Amino acid sequence: MMSTAKVIPAVEARAHFGDVMRQAVQDGTHFIVEKSGMAMVAIMNAGEYARLVGEREERFRVLERIRAKAPDVTAAEAQRDVASALDAVRGRERAC
Repeated sequence: MMSTAKVIPAVEARAHFGDVMRQAVQDGTHFIVEKSGMAMVAIMNAGEYARLVGEREERFRVLERIRAKAPDVTAAEAQRDVASALDAVRGRERAC
């Protein structure tokens, strides 16, 4: 489960970048860096980033397998079916 990100201004991130990196790596802290009150970038440790990218790629592979098995189904229909299936699984997980 992802923790709540710590929001910091860009000037603070710049001034304390070494400490921000240490917290991201050692403590798993997530940071949202803001400039003029607008979120600009997120900082997390590289291992977690790689995991998130890998999970995203796997989701796309699943969608492609679904599309290949049902070529007449539109992408929107496939995405609705996947979302429905995920909701059902998540509902069962919450019930446990």
